[in-house]
Parts: sequence; C-alpha cells; structure tokens
Amino acid sequence: MAVDPDLLEQVKKHADIVKVISSYQALEGKGKDFVGLCPFHDDSHPSMSVSPSRRIFKCFVCGTGGDAVSYVRKRENISLFEAMKKVSDLSGYSDPRLEEKQFVKPVDELKAKRLKCLADLTLYYQYALTSVEGKVGYEYLSNQRHLDDAMIKKYQLGYALKEGKNTIAYLQSKGHSLKTIEEVGIATISNGTYYDKNSGRVIFPLCDKDGNVIAYSARALGESDAKYINTQETVLFHKSNVLYNYHIAKQKAHIDGFVYVLEGFMDVFALARIGIDSAVAIMGTALTEEHIKLLRQLNVEVRLCLDGDVPGQMNAMKASKSLEQAGINFSIVDNQNNPRDPDEILNEDGPNALRSYLNNLISRNDFALNYFLNTNPLKNSQQKRSLVQQFIPILAKMNNVLEYDTYCRKLSTITGYDVESIKKLVGEYRRGGTMTSKKVVEYSPEKRILKKLELAEREVLYQMTGNKNAIIFYENNIDGFFDDTYRQIANYIVEFAKTHDEINVADIIFEIEMNDAPNAEELINELTAIASETLHPDVCDDKLLNSLLESINSEKEKINEQDIINQLLKGKSPHEQARILADYNARKAKKVS
Repeated sequence: MAVDPDLLEQVKKHADIVKVISSYQALEGKGKDFVGLCPFHDDSHPSMSVSPSRRIFKCFVCGTGGDAVSYVRKRENISLFEAMKKVSDLSGYSDPRLEEKQFVKPVDELKAKRLKCLADLTLYYQYALTSVEGKVGYEYLSNQRHLDDAMIKKYQLGYALKEGKNTIAYLQSKGHSLKTIEEVGIATISNGTYYDKNSGRVIFPLCDKDGNVIAYSARALGESDAKYINTQETVLFHKSNVLYNYHIAKQKAHIDGFVYVLEGFMDVFALARIGIDSAVAIMGTALTEEHIKLLRQLNVEVRLCLDGDVPGQMNAMKASKSLEQAGINFSIVDNQNNPRDPDEILNEDGPNALRSYLNNLISRNDFALNYFLNTNPLKNSQQKRSLVQQFIPILAKMNNVLEYDTYCRKLSTITGYDVESIKKLVGEYRRGGTMTSKKVVEYSPEKRILKKLELAEREVLYQMTGNKNAIIFYENNIDGFFDDTYRQIANYIVEFAKTHDEINVADIIFEIEMNDAPNAEELINELTAIASETLHPDVCDDKLLNSLLESINSEKEKINEQDIINQLLKGKSPHEQARILADYNARKAKKVS
C-alpha cells in the first residue's frame, strides 16, 4: 500500500461518514440511517443508504459500497492518500503524518522491469516500421487501413522484423534478461535459438488503463494460418481485464459525456479518424466484470456498438444485461441489421454516414425486441409464441407504466396477440405462473438448490458481521462456504476476530484493503450489501445457527448427488441414461424407507 496502514485505520475510525457524504450531496434521515441519490450511476430515486453505526454506505442498484474514504476516493477519482486528507479535514481529525509532503508508492521492481522491456520493444517496433523491410507494414496501415502518420504515432503502431532473433538480441543489448523477455510473452525458442513470436507482422500495442504497453496484437501480412496473434496471458496481460484505448478514452469521456464500446481496435481507429476519442474495444471477448469496473469509473453514458452479425448482437444482449445489472447508464447503437462495422462504414460511405450511424441510439428494450425479431422470424404461430416467451421477462421488469404499456402494444402489433393477453402473461410470470401450458423460463433444479444454499450461507455470513458466536460456530461446524465470495469474506472476518473482541463491517473493509486483494471492490460491495440488509432475525442463537447448518449441509449434499448423476449419465445413450436414473431413484427410495 502507498500509505501507513495505522494512519489509514485511524482516519477511518475517526471519520464521520454522514458528515463526509453530506458535504458532497443531500442525505435524508430514514430511521437510524440516511438515504440519498447514488452518484455512481444515473440515479433518479434515492438508492444509496448510509449507516452511521456501521460506518458504511451502500447503493442497492449499482452495488457500489464502502466507507467514508472509499466514497471520497471514488467520487473525486483521487489517490488514497488524498482521499484520507479530505476525509480527515471534513471530520475534524488531524495527524502529523497527513501533513507529510510525499507518500511514494513502493515500486514493484519486477513489474517495472517488465514494463521497461515492453516500452523498449515498442520503440524498436516503431523504428522497424520505418525501415526498408517495414515499408510493407507501413503501406498496409496507410493504404489499406487509411491511417496517417499522426494516427500511427498516436497508437504506437509498428512492425516486427522477420529476423526474430535480432529482436531478442536488441532487447538483451538494452539490459533485459531472457527470463524477462519470456515473462512478457515475446520470446519463444526453436532449435536452441530464441526469436520474436511476432516476426514479420504489423504490431498493435495493447495498453493498461494507465497507458503502459502490456502486450501486442500482431497481424500477418499475406497468407498465414492465423491472421492475428495476441500475446499470451502473462503476469502483466489478462485479456479479460483490458479495454483497448481506455487510457486515451478516460481523458476524453468526461468532456464528451459518453464512451463507445466497440469490438476491436480498427473500430477505435475509425472513430478517432472522425474526431471521437471516447471509444474503447473489448478485443473479441465478452464484457467482463473488470470491464464493468473500468466503465463505471468513467461515470458517463456507455454506448454499445458491437458487430451487426448474430454473434455480435448476442454479445450486445449479454453486455446490455451486465450493464443494466451494474446500474450503468447506457444505450445501444441501432445497427438496423447492418452487417458492417464502423471501419467499413467510414471507408465505404464516409464520415457523415458513420456519425449518423453512431448517433442512432436506442434503449435496451428496443434493442432486445429487434434482436428477438431478427433471430426469430415470425413465419408461424409457434415462432410468434416463442417471441412473446422471450420478451415477457423483460416486460415484467418494467416499472414505468407508460413504458410498459408502449412495449406491450409493440409486441401485440408484431405478433398479432391481444394486448390484454400479453399483460395477463406478464402478470402470471411475475407470480411464477405458466404460459399456454409451457413454462416461460426453464427453472433448473440446480439453480433452485443453489438459491437455497446461497440464502443459508448469506444468513450465517450476516450474523458473522456482528456476532462473535456466529464466527466461532462457522469455524467449528462449516467447512467453508460453497459461494467463493462469501468464503473469502468469511476468512477475513475469522482472521480479524482472532485479535479483536468486537466486529465492525468498516474494520473488515479495512482488512480487505490492507491485504490488497485483487477482487477487493467485489468483496467490499458484497460485504456492504449483506451488512445493509434488514430482513434478518433479531436474535442469533444456537437454534438459528443449527437450523442454517442443517440447510447448508442438506443443499450441499443435493449438489454432490447431482454431480454424481451427471458423471454417470455423461456420454451414455438415452436408453442407458433412463436405466441409470431408474436404478438411482430405486436405491434412493429404498434408502429413505
């Protein structure tokens, strides 16, 4: 950490969280707690709760939570030490250590070496692009991709010379060891000689959120088994954590008020060519939790612009669901069944056509309706029924009466079903009913089991946040939670309780931060969500804990049984599967009797 842990602990203990947050926004008293609009998503109804007793805040829409310091840090996008100073000033707390001029974060020497190696290599690739051999790469970028010198320099594009062993020799001459060159995913060995994996390809550097090159995407020129190859996963590079161009987009997004999420870096280049730098690319992966965190930090409207083909639209549906669940304000570019990507639109139709395309934004509900129509042509009554079946869950989530009525009518017009019949189906779905003798959604037994297990484990974990007896019970009777997040939080609580008599959620948050957990934000958000819940028993006694233990053990046993059955059925014919299930059920019935 960049700060003295004891100082951070003291600042947090003396922080008046209500006073701190009230200095940024209005809070309204609600019982013993306070509520207010959440500043971390587009909030129109107060969804953030502030608990003075637990010293935490929690948004029940976007999931963001933490303590006074983390609120200020997220709100102002400043360093931890700067946030500590602000919180101390607002709370009237002073400490000489807060007046120190410099708090230098300890340097990770191994990481610094690896980043320096890639920085040197990037310069080498840029130089190679200007060489006689590199001319073919330069012509590809300028003639086929329409990138001028300024764009090539801006994105640090380059070329890897065909004689790959020279690349390795160059890096060694700069003081980098073979071990480091291998660790960053560049060196490979053949016949006892190390050479560059990217040899003979055009180079597209991939950067982290701070603009450090951490990997490359390398494109072949001419015939090749693989048109693009990416750096393998390394200690620096995890594809699911990277949004291409984020380091540039974050500087512009706050000015523009939006950020486009695209498929690949060629689309990012296309938008940059028409003056839009507020764009990132997911590089062929699905939108991950880490991507969501990066986008939330921008605190602007997200505009999804993924490919118009079926896989691209499927990704857009999944991404829109993730963004909605995260409480992030977003819209979707309506491709109107246009299979072309932004780069193709710009090259074929020009800048105005691309701008018009990008500005044609629709809501998730409109996009979902179009998506279902495009993937489910309405040629017969069965297909119409299928469309209604898929859209009912979306209608069921709509709280705005006018919006709900509008989409019911749209669905009625498209399918020919009566509006009132559709609304009746929505009502049945909300009550867990059925639709025309078929379930609207397939509820798997495994999901029901996990739901019961999750509720039991969540209750135990809630009790552990304020009751030492519950912690002792967990240690003595429960061999770890099934839910990985719950298990990690429980471990922090158990360790904290070994040296402290009282448990407070704010103290557990501190422990998570001090351990610099890679998923710290996820753990803190889940912990604050659990601690902020109100529908829990008032008394935590042996009767309650034993009842929860019985539920946990029972549900775990069901899951284990299901795993055994799945293994037995795997690779078997339908006839064999039927026989195995019959034998299993017979043995189970005999055991019960």
